[in-house]
Amino acid sequence: MLLAAKRHHKGAAPIEARASYYWIHFTASEEEPTILSAQETDAIMSNSSIREQKMTEAALVPQVFDPRDSEPFVQAFHDLFFAQESPSYTPLKYQAIFRLLLINLSECVIESRDALVDAGTATGSSVVSVAYSIIAFVMEHLTDPDLSVKSVAAELRLNPDYLGRRFKEVMGISIGSFILKKRIQLAQGRLQESHDSVKEIAQQSGFGTMRHFIRQFKAESGMTPTEARLHYEARHMNNQ
Repeated sequence: MLLAAKRHHKGAAPIEARASYYWIHFTASEEEPTILSAQETDAIMSNSSIREQKMTEAALVPQVFDPRDSEPFVQAFHDLFFAQESPSYTPLKYQAIFRLLLINLSECVIESRDALVDAGTATGSSVVSVAYSIIAFVMEHLTDPDLSVKSVAAELRLNPDYLGRRFKEVMGISIGSFILKKRIQLAQGRLQESHDSVKEIAQQSGFGTMRHFIRQFKAESGMTPTEARLHYEARHMNNQ
């Protein structure tokens, strides 16, 4: 049992048979854990781009879950007990093991949801469907410098304001911010993997001008494209 601290907890139903259990109290570093509705959870789990955006620094922990293979979780609990009793125990080590437990749990939940999608039994919503359509169109036209909220709205034949509200409801960011983030990610990959000039990479990533590319890249990553390329090259050499 994983119980958020400073909250009242109760069982879903009385336990009819003899049972034993362990529980862990935990606190979040910046804010209290959020209980999501079924629709919000479905929106997060049903698309890889949405997962990436919403779960960058989060774990998705179900209130009730029956894993297909419980052994990894049993082992994680054993590791937690061992770490706590070990002479070398440190809070940092304990937190690392617990975070790994949460990551494994999140992965199991997502895999279960993906299995439902493959079986055709998962449900969706119109809001999530709109977000899917936006993501698909953006990724297909990411390198087009004329890509914008207006062009997405025109393609989907929906009001730009409505489109923006629905997208932010699911993703937590605006369509423009999503486009910029994906273009920066594309540019970062090209800087690492190709020998193309910075100007060529700016064009390949959908930026209309070098000035705009450099300004946005630095704002997003803290480095200029040239500095980032040198950083990637130095890291690669150190890994040899």
